[in-house]
Amino acid sequence: MKSIIKIVGEDYLISSLPKSYQKIQPLKNRDTIPAIRINLELGVWQHLPSALQTAGTMYLHQLLQDGPLVISTYSPDWNGYGEHHLKLLNSIYPRIRTLGGNLLVLTTEYYKNIVHTIQEHDLGFNLVQDYENRISEALGVYSKYEPVWDRIAGISEDVPFPATFVVNADRRIVYDYVDRDFEYVVSDKEIEKAVKVARLFG
Repeated sequence: MKSIIKIVGEDYLISSLPKSYQKIQPLKNRDTIPAIRINLELGVWQHLPSALQTAGTMYLHQLLQDGPLVISTYSPDWNGYGEHHLKLLNSIYPRIRTLGGNLLVLTTEYYKNIVHTIQEHDLGFNLVQDYENRISEALGVYSKYEPVWDRIAGISEDVPFPATFVVNADRRIVYDYVDRDFEYVVSDKEIEKAVKVARLFG
């Protein structure tokens, strides 16, 4: 079914599915990422294409200017799973950069907490607050009609499902991973392989 474009607040322009689709519908391999406008003030940007460094907002796909993009969700409310997830992303990030790619982590944290998380875990990649989970919803990994807290014991907050996507220069997803059961964090080897594929076929 065709997507519907709508304005959400002042910071995001997302392509959202009709309301009849209530449960999560994760984007998959070969899908195109929707148009999502991001307020740069909501994030900490450690590697941003030079053309965007003075901008107030950007579209998510503009991060593809310098190469493939890895997009991953994160919440501290995932508890131990979340910390393991961050550590894995931080360990694979140098290889992503060596391959010409970039990494953006969408977090449920507020800006001041993002800064603390970066310092605490010595993170080198970009993190942005996903205000009200709107970006995660556009990517199909968050729905208020299928809350994580109703599925996973120990989580009581409104958070997205763990998800990682690798996107090529044509905005096409070449790799998707969603862990609905919080059993296994994404594979660093699979991410590296996908970034290589995105470079070859982007």
